[in-house]
Parts: sequence; C-alpha cells; structure tokens
Amino acid sequence: MKKLILSNLFAIALTAGFAQPVVKTDVAALLNELAAPPTTTADAFARAYPNGATFPDASQYYKTWTNKVERIGLENQLLQKDFYTKYPTGIRPVAQPVSRATPQQHSSMDAATSELAQKMLNDPAFAQKFMQMSEQEQHAYIAKLLADKGIKPVEGTPNTNDAPIPGTDMDWAGFCTAYTQAAMGLSRWEAQTALQEKYRAKHDEVNAWAEAEIKKLPMISFGEYGHDHDPEKVKAIQKQALVKHRDVAEAMLKEAAPMFAQFRNDFLQRIAALNDALKSVNYGAAYDFGNYYPTVLSTQAMMLSDADGLLKNEIEIINECARWEYDLRNFK
Repeated sequence: MKKLILSNLFAIALTAGFAQPVVKTDVAALLNELAAPPTTTADAFARAYPNGATFPDASQYYKTWTNKVERIGLENQLLQKDFYTKYPTGIRPVAQPVSRATPQQHSSMDAATSELAQKMLNDPAFAQKFMQMSEQEQHAYIAKLLADKGIKPVEGTPNTNDAPIPGTDMDWAGFCTAYTQAAMGLSRWEAQTALQEKYRAKHDEVNAWAEAEIKKLPMISFGEYGHDHDPEKVKAIQKQALVKHRDVAEAMLKEAAPMFAQFRNDFLQRIAALNDALKSVNYGAAYDFGNYYPTVLSTQAMMLSDADGLLKNEIEIINECARWEYDLRNFK
C-alpha cells in the first residue's frame, strides 16, 4: 500500500550548516620552522648557555617556537572543552528536519488526514478507487482536500532527513588511526637511547684514560702534607681529558644530526594524510566532521605533542654535549 505523508506537501527540509573548527595550523609547516640541530659543540654551547648562563638549557633558544606550540595547544584544549561541555557523552545528536508549517497548518493537516482516513474506512468503493490512483493523482486529490481547508501546498522537496552523514566524505577514522599507530612506535626512542649509551661509553673511556695517565705521574713530596702527583701535570692531563670529552661530544652531535633529521622526516610522513585532509576542509571553518570531531581534535593535539616531543629529545642531546664545551671553556 502506498504511504501518504501529507506533511510532505507543506514542509521543506531545513539542513543548516554545522561548522566544527579545529585549530587552523599546518603542523608540517610548524615543524619546519625549527632550526636544524647543531653539529658542533660551539653551536650547542651558544644555544644552551645564553647570556652567561652557568647551567645548560637550550629550551630558551627555542622559546618562540615552543610558546607558539603551547598557544595552539591551548586553542585545541578550549575547542575540546567547548565540545564536551555541550555534549558530555562525546556524541552530538543528529539534527532533525524542521517543518515550516504553522500550528494552524498542522491542525488543518491533521483534520484533513483524519477526514481522508475516515472516508476510506467508511467507503470501501472510494478506498479501492483511491488505491488505484497513480501517485500524482493521489497528490492532486490531497492537494484539493487541503485547499478546501485553506491550505495551499508549497513547492519544494519533502521534509526528510536524507542529507549525507556528516564527516563520511573523508576517512577521518582511518587518518587518525594510522597516525596514532605510527606515532606510538618505539624505534626512534630506541635509536636515541642507543646513541646516548654509545657516547657515554666513550666518555667513560676518556675518564679511564685520564685516571691512568695521572697514575703514571711521579709522586712528589709536599713535606708535612705528604706525597702526591704534581698538580700542574695533573691539571694538564685534566685539560687534555676535557678536550677529548669535547671531541666525543662533537662526534655525538654530528651523528645525532642526521638521526634527528630522519626523525623529523618520519614525523612529516606520519602526519601527512591527516594534516593534508585538515587543510583540504580549511580546518573545519565550514565543515561538519560529524561524530569524528572529538577524535580529530584529540589527534590534532597528539600531533602537536609529538612535534614538541621531537624537540625535547633534541634539546636533551644539545644540553649534554654543550656541557663539555662549557667545562672546557671554564677550566682553570
């Protein structure tokens, strides 16, 4: 039996745009704003010991960049807070079509519907005739029935919610999952740990060399103060050891630089799909992510944290190597 939806003759679906912005930031471009890692202890020293500092802290050198990342991260947090304040469950209810019919029109439509239903129940011949009508003839009959009650059907499409599901035009779940899985890999941290252990062993070798060289020095008498190695010769060996430590640190920086460059490139590769997708929808300025919105927001926050983490690990190496340059320059 053909279904008659009388309200379709009066209502027009109103599908309002629903913008869901994320922070307007090209994370790839953001990472590329970073200066390349230093390859000499002199450069590392300049970054880690600014303005006569006595403790290594290269984070100050990157303060402009990290402040920018913090600001962007805060914007992201505020967007997430706003979303979850409105939708504590993390799911936005699906918008339903809104009818433009007035209460009086609804009342008249209800009366017409009731009248037609009663006539079909009480007049089998009419009911059979009505069912044999084409859909166009049925609509014409209903239009006349409503016109008799002072309602003129409007032009337009039925008020049905047949719009595409928001956010399904792009694979947001796939983009976010692929990035998250790649970001959780441990290979880069293992590589950096191995590098640090390698050069700690080399520094231990320098310490062992210095200790052995000092032991080779003849003992001299200091009268009532006893015997010891010549302090001037000990000092000379200690300075030689610092030169060796500085050279080891410089070798470490030269080996770390291409490793960090690879880490940055790997980062750009793993964010590429999601980052490009966000740019393609202008960061949600006039785009509805649908139920993927909170996932996209949290993944964008993770990308920012990932980029910041890369820098923090570079700074750890910079500070470690700069310390040897500082110690050598300040040896007395």
